[in-house]
Amino acid sequence: MLERSLLQPVVWLDDTKYISLIPDAAYNLEVWEITDADRRHRMARMDYKFHRDTFAGFIYRLIPSINLVQIHDLQKKINPFFDLEV
Repeated sequence: MLERSLLQPVVWLDDTKYISLIPDAAYNLEVWEITDADRRHRMARMDYKFHRDTFAGFIYRLIPSINLVQIHDLQKKINPFFDLEV
């Protein structure tokens, strides 16, 4: 079985954008986009474990159509990977 730190869980934001988590990296949350040419493009990254209080603004700048309830639901999916409270 793989170590939890070696896995890169994915949380989909919409049909073309997703979040990749790398719990032991300096920038442990990355937002990726799949372009029309089926290429993956990293839109942004952040240190979620120590700066999760800025996550709402971080995601909102990338996807202005998202609302606070959706952001809260994303955090509920992400927090267990960092052993944070849900």
